[in-house]
Amino acid sequence: MPRHSSLIFLLTLALLTWGCQGCGEGNGVPEVRIEQIEIMAIDPNYVEDPWGEEGMPDLYADFSVADEPYYISPVAFEASLPQRIDVEGLTFQGAELDQTVVIRIFDEDDDSLDDIVGEVSFVPSELMFSEPVRHPLYGGYLQVDLLLNW
Repeated sequence: MPRHSSLIFLLTLALLTWGCQGCGEGNGVPEVRIEQIEIMAIDPNYVEDPWGEEGMPDLYADFSVADEPYYISPVAFEASLPQRIDVEGLTFQGAELDQTVVIRIFDEDDDSLDDIVGEVSFVPSELMFSEPVRHPLYGGYLQVDLLLNW
């Protein structure tokens, strides 16, 4: 019996020391899940193509992990700020948690190359300890908020 008590004590001590990341998430795997991003601000002097287009920008996000393409969001047509874009529960797990994720915001153009509006970056594992529901990211004039689901 005393041996059983010691085992329970050591297990409890280990959980308190290392935490229980991933506990409470149905599959028990540590992860960071983004439901939406919200583009809060862009450069007020942002200039589109030299010949320009009418209307508001058509914004989308291009995600890369460790400089490798990862996910491209749907386009928010005629976007006014703040603009939410659904990223369908984009999830980072395993080795991805410690890699730099870069989010590049583009303005889609039908008649030319898409215009880059700006970029922000983050490391998913750095969000896990405080588990924010909203996490702002900044890159120059660009502000993109991550809307997370724990």
